[in-house]
Amino acid sequence: MWLAVVQGCREHTTAAPLNLTYEVSPVPARVGDVTITIKLTDVSGKAVAGARVTLEGNMSHAGMAPVFAEAKEIGPGRYQSRITLTMAGDWYVIAHATLPDGRTLDQQFEIKEVAPA
Repeated sequence: MWLAVVQGCREHTTAAPLNLTYEVSPVPARVGDVTITIKLTDVSGKAVAGARVTLEGNMSHAGMAPVFAEAKEIGPGRYQSRITLTMAGDWYVIAHATLPDGRTLDQQFEIKEVAPA
């Protein structure tokens, strides 16, 4: 399992910063379905529940159509989705989150070296 912490998320409104962590499974990622688990917390580490989280996956090179998925909340501040990676290579994913108070954030992370199926 791969875990990364992304801090200093770009927010579209002024508010306390949020932290986004993510896990990708399986490791290494392969062409086909992968599971992405997102955790949203405030700076004190408190889970941010009730957000709407969608994912947009793109290849790192031009010419490929993006893939999309919606994440379901599986626990307070934990969101999970299956997204289909359609080709081997390097991908980046943009997590789009709308919080219950209306704040939004977009955070990008990479999935490197997706292996052939």
